[in-house]
Amino acid sequence: MSRFTSPDFLRQAGGKHLRAHPPPAVDLTRPSLARLHSFHLKGKDHFEVDRDLATRAERAAPGFQDLVLGERAFLQRAVRHLGTELGIRQFVQLGAGLPAPGDPHEIAHESDPEARVVYATDDPVVLTHHLALIRDRRTTTSVRASLTEPNKLLDDPEVRGFIDLGQPVGLLLTGVVAHTGDDEDPGGHIAALRDALAPGSHMVLSHYCRPDPAAFPKDAARAEQLEQVFDEQLGSGRWRSRKTIETFFEGWRVSEPGVIEVQRWRTLPVAPPVPGCYQMPQRNRRLLLGGIGGL
Repeated sequence: MSRFTSPDFLRQAGGKHLRAHPPPAVDLTRPSLARLHSFHLKGKDHFEVDRDLATRAERAAPGFQDLVLGERAFLQRAVRHLGTELGIRQFVQLGAGLPAPGDPHEIAHESDPEARVVYATDDPVVLTHHLALIRDRRTTTSVRASLTEPNKLLDDPEVRGFIDLGQPVGLLLTGVVAHTGDDEDPGGHIAALRDALAPGSHMVLSHYCRPDPAAFPKDAARAEQLEQVFDEQLGSGRWRSRKTIETFFEGWRVSEPGVIEVQRWRTLPVAPPVPGCYQMPQRNRRLLLGGIGGL
């Protein structure tokens, strides 16, 4: 399936409008990761500065959009696995993006319409969209929180009233760790969340990867160029080594088939089109790893 003919669940929601009082401030001088993804998902919530970043990323690694769609498809397959095969009925996503068809709550509701999902974001614009379009306070809610403040998330009254931390939780960390700097101690914050979760909980994590330059020099060069573009334009985005990515799973039992290229994780056929069926072209597969860890 071509990324240009992707079905609706890979596209951003664009038919609804919302009002915030007062509206959140939007800095049009700097790109936004959420708006960048909106552009790659054929949405409407992006501006010239976001499209400029997309163009620069495409020059650094032709087919950069593959990473966006491939990571989203991995998340969809992983949530379905947690819900249908492991029986998890409550989820927390850190680093949530703008609402789109095929978001985690829709996948979770395939197996249980009463499954609960908490979306956490530190982007006020994203939060505004979630509060207006998704939150029903019965099966979905949204809070302002980030990976770098795990205690704030865990102590949030909305979260505490919505999620039972005494029962298994699906912790969704797709993309967010790659946008957390080394000086922000992402591993330590993941460990703090891990220690707060009940046995039977699972973590879904994906991350940009910088392949071994001795084995894959072209892939490593593209990763280095992408990191430079993101650092200059966005101020975040790290393409870490496989070894470093694997350290984020310390304390978790890594599920089969391990921490691998996300395209190879429980791959689905492209037909019939269902959330998670998108298949990344070969060219950038080594630049994105993911896996699931359990407690």
